[in-house]
Amino acid sequence: MVRNLCRSVLGISPRPLPPKVAMPRKPPRKDTYRDKLKARLIGVAEAVIAERGLAAVQARAIAEAAECSVGTLYNVFGDIDGLILEVSHRTLRDIGEVLTAAARRSAGLPLEARLMALAGAYLDFATVNRRRWRAIFDHQAAEDRVLPEGFAQDRGRLLALLDAQLADVLPEPEARSDAAHALFASVHGIVLLALDAKLNPFDPARCERQIRFVVGKVVGGL
Repeated sequence: MVRNLCRSVLGISPRPLPPKVAMPRKPPRKDTYRDKLKARLIGVAEAVIAERGLAAVQARAIAEAAECSVGTLYNVFGDIDGLILEVSHRTLRDIGEVLTAAARRSAGLPLEARLMALAGAYLDFATVNRRRWRAIFDHQAAEDRVLPEGFAQDRGRLLALLDAQLADVLPEPEARSDAAHALFASVHGIVLLALDAKLNPFDPARCERQIRFVVGKVVGGL
């Protein structure tokens, strides 16, 4: 109707309508399938570690549970070590979230209380997620192994949380970093020995007292 009106009333010949062009369909992204498969394999391996421990991780069983071939698993991760490192990276991020939340809740408290909040959160996570937590430290990959993207940064953030608590009392960066590493190693060692019941049957209250003793002595000596 508009075209006829233009011709009869205005004496204008309308421009011809452009032909309809079919929009090409976008091919499915190959990386979408790969990403989903990668996440599925990590989830299966994580569940195996959480239920049965690191020693139960076997490439064939993981691949079957994820409905893919062993070759596909190796194509995605390189080898079984690559898969385990991805699971450990996820666990590191979970620990980071728990400790960050503890740091927020304890902000503004005295130093000893802030450090105990972080240590208590670490103990709680290790207790509830014992096998996943142990897998981070029990797994031995090759020294030249390339870590998953962001792994080293997320690991460093755990120590950075301790470092930040010590900033007011240890202004020199290297001394503060050494103190943060030493404090983490001390708390980790107490938690590890307690959960493994190497010295005594596991007693969360006793473990917390031992951590408080170390933290108190550290703060008292600063």
